[in-house]
Amino acid sequence: MTGEARAIRSVCVAGAGIVGLSAALAFARALPGVRVSILEMPADPAALTDRLPGSLPTIHLFHAAIGLDELELVRAGAATHLLGTRFENWSADGAPWYHVFDRYGMPAGDADFHPVSQRARLAERALRFHRYAAAATLAEAGKFVHPSGDPASPLGSFLYALRLEPDRYRERLEAAASALPRERGAITDIERRADGGIGALLLEDGLRIEADLFIDCAGPAAPLLSAVDPGFEQWDEWLPCDRVVLDRDAGEDPNPCDLAVASDDGWRWRSGRAYCSAFATGDGGGEIIRPGRRPEPWVRNVLALGDAAVAIDPLHSTSLHLAQSAILRALELLPGRDCHPLELREYNRRTEQETCRVRDFLALHYLRSGRRDTPFWAAMAERSAPAGLSRTLEQFERRGRLPFFEEESFDRQSWLAVLLGLGVMPREAEPVAAGVDLEQAAPAMDRLAARLAALPERFPPYREVLAKMRA
Repeated sequence: MTGEARAIRSVCVAGAGIVGLSAALAFARALPGVRVSILEMPADPAALTDRLPGSLPTIHLFHAAIGLDELELVRAGAATHLLGTRFENWSADGAPWYHVFDRYGMPAGDADFHPVSQRARLAERALRFHRYAAAATLAEAGKFVHPSGDPASPLGSFLYALRLEPDRYRERLEAAASALPRERGAITDIERRADGGIGALLLEDGLRIEADLFIDCAGPAAPLLSAVDPGFEQWDEWLPCDRVVLDRDAGEDPNPCDLAVASDDGWRWRSGRAYCSAFATGDGGGEIIRPGRRPEPWVRNVLALGDAAVAIDPLHSTSLHLAQSAILRALELLPGRDCHPLELREYNRRTEQETCRVRDFLALHYLRSGRRDTPFWAAMAERSAPAGLSRTLEQFERRGRLPFFEEESFDRQSWLAVLLGLGVMPREAEPVAAGVDLEQAAPAMDRLAARLAALPERFPPYREVLAKMRA
């Protein structure tokens, strides 16, 4: 069979929330000769990606792929800028710390900043790690400015994400996808193909929908993928929060810094909280989440995305990133119409690498906070880390090194910020730092911190910046 004969001719996206619309737009734009249709289904309230669409800086790549403009989103009230997150009560000493999408410090000759700062820290001559990041000083002051692009400037290379307003963001995606064919209704039955895939969906009004590829964006129940593979891998041992409560009355907060405050049974942010029901006092309510993933999100001609593929703690707002990253990966590795197992295996392998590494990053916050002051945190401190996180901790605590992992969503700077913020410290500095004169390096670090601390004075509050952009 020729490549043209093998090509996918039709795609049906089940689910018209943020994830479903993102998938439909990306497939339609990348495959203009393919019929991409959307099946609008009853919304699943447990589909948190559609209700908490936070993002990482990678969202700009996805928006470029589907033709969305940042300024347009900001002016429409669908997005504000996000530099990072302030963490409170997430370490044994209780001191707040920041995770931002920025480089921390400056190299000292051939040595990176981290090993040099670790030498200074061991000698008690270093400030907290976030004091050496320009984006952290802006975030702490409630200021925002776009990166200058000047590599010599401390404001030249930091990244930023977007905080998305769910209803307005979905409306913008809906408008962009308005020309795509639609069907509406609940699925009453699924016809199977001889190879075990899906041949057609039968709706309550008798409509029959056929497609070469079905994309399941219908929420955690994953009605399409579950029909061909019900497997699910639970992560509650490492991501303990199984309830999420959203504050529907929370107004817009124009602060370009998120807030994550650890509580006795989980954590909270400005418009909601996540907690572990096993350690909660009374019924705290909220939506039930079951942290975990589908081991094979692409089986035969069924691809699961978003909550249908992975359910994850809202900490660091990774759900939409994982969904949109998976969409771009699916297009990169798009198989033929037969969806040969050899082709799908690479997609599933890389997706596993990405999702499990995000799990490790989030699990780090719970397992290594150093807190034991409540039953919840004491229990977390006793749990073993998953294999990838164990490897990271072993390397870091020995010499401050971070091992390489494929498909990382968070770079080395992010891992360092969280490890050091939580109070996880290397016992020794890397040997490369031994050649740096600490008597020169420590004062230089102080000067850098002072220079960064003065930066916010140059810029107006973010509220004014946002008002000007929307004017």
